[in-house]
Amino acid sequence: MFGNPAAERAALEMTYEDTCTIYRMEEVTGSNKITKAERVPVAENVICSLSSMQIRPSEQTAAQNDIEYTVKLFLGPEINIRPGDQIDVKRFGRVNPASETVLKYESTGQPMIYATHQEVMVKGRDIA
Repeated sequence: MFGNPAAERAALEMTYEDTCTIYRMEEVTGSNKITKAERVPVAENVICSLSSMQIRPSEQTAAQNDIEYTVKLFLGPEINIRPGDQIDVKRFGRVNPASETVLKYESTGQPMIYATHQEVMVKGRDIA
């Protein structure tokens, strides 16, 4: 299998169990001719997989306990991901399209693109 990127990619994608939608802020002009920035989907139902969670120490305030974590997202190399893109991952969306677990992330840098896949570091935030 090594040396055959198409076969390697197919083998990798067999392990992907999630789907994602990628959003980007773009200038949109409405019917009233006013231009504003809106979150626009640039790719939908992309098969992907989450891995390698790294949790930073939580920050306790008087009102809440903020948790920030970084996750590695694997997906096909042809998908255009930019720093700052918002990515909604439907956990187990590929194996169970009715899944309602959606995790929201933000791309934190340039993806590492390979012939078979790309790895994107994404940041999530939550309140404990």
